[in-house]
Amino acid sequence: MDAQAGMLARLFERSMGLGPEWRVEDVWFESPESGDEELHIRVGRAPGAAVACPECGARCGVYDARERTWRHLDIWQLRTVVHCRVPRADCPEHGPRTARVPWEVRPNSHFTALFEAQVLVMAMSGMAVSAISAQVRESDSRVWAMLGRAVSEAREGADYSGVTGVGIDDTARARGQRYISVMADVDGRRVVAVTEGRDRGAPGRLCDQLEARGGDRSAVAEVTRDMASSYSLGCAEAMPGAAQTVDRFHVTQLLTRALDRTRRAEAKSCEEKRRLLRGTKYVWLKRPENLTERQAAKRASLASEHLLTARACAMVEAVRAVYSCETREEEAAGLDRALSCVFCQVSLSEKSVTFFRVSPRKFFGFRHGHAASFPTCPA
Repeated sequence: MDAQAGMLARLFERSMGLGPEWRVEDVWFESPESGDEELHIRVGRAPGAAVACPECGARCGVYDARERTWRHLDIWQLRTVVHCRVPRADCPEHGPRTARVPWEVRPNSHFTALFEAQVLVMAMSGMAVSAISAQVRESDSRVWAMLGRAVSEAREGADYSGVTGVGIDDTARARGQRYISVMADVDGRRVVAVTEGRDRGAPGRLCDQLEARGGDRSAVAEVTRDMASSYSLGCAEAMPGAAQTVDRFHVTQLLTRALDRTRRAEAKSCEEKRRLLRGTKYVWLKRPENLTERQAAKRASLASEHLLTARACAMVEAVRAVYSCETREEEAAGLDRALSCVFCQVSLSEKSVTFFRVSPRKFFGFRHGHAASFPTCPA
């Protein structure tokens, strides 16, 4: 090998962790007609080295060898392919068995372990499979198959016996109202079950998968979900002993919708308030840290105008602040301060703003960090 090929061989040996039993024999470049230039690396077994049987680990002689190839991480932005005549161990107990090579995750894989690790990291970062396949220059069918095998292997070794709090939500899997329901362990921050659809029976099917891997639906003390009636009824049937909690997103959504209805109704009440509130929708709906300088100045100036919208905005921010509390005692005190006075509701038919005095403990059953319960809600 020339100097460049020798440097590549040493780089490959270190990155792949090849022991004394394996060595790089050759490195060459190819320029296929249908694509860019490729780097090819041939790995061989050191002469005279025994082969370990993959079944029992016994050191055996070589029965024969079969040619195989693997896709490796790109080196110098070149598509890299590994070649090797993989020996078969002549095991006296189990017969001829293909030896394991140090650069693959599972037998008969088309990719090296480092290549699969790169794809998994890209997928876990949120990249779409189409984008991953384009970047690694592999077909999306192969990428999907690789991800499916990785998920199956991870689920086979999963133990959900300690799951006591779960979150259930849906997400679209394709166009045309096609959804899947996902159950996550809110304490372990991991997905524990996935099923087709978002119907009333979805929570039961998710619980079946939970119990198939050591979990117990009767041990689940709390379910965090959205406000869909199908999930409400399904969770009550599948986990009757669990408290149901509405997730933080929908709590905030209800509050911001009430805030916007207050703004619109107040703007219709008189010409002076219409003038003050004109073009201020996002001045009130945005979080304070997301306001532009102009919007922050506008909100500050309107705070002295004794507007109902400003009071409603202060209540929304007070409830939002509860989610950043560090202890349950701080949360309870924050909820008392935020909700002991009023809950704002707009009656569009009467074109007025109506306030209802409610007990915060009746309206909210709060759980630290991520959700608030809605046993009842004013219409």
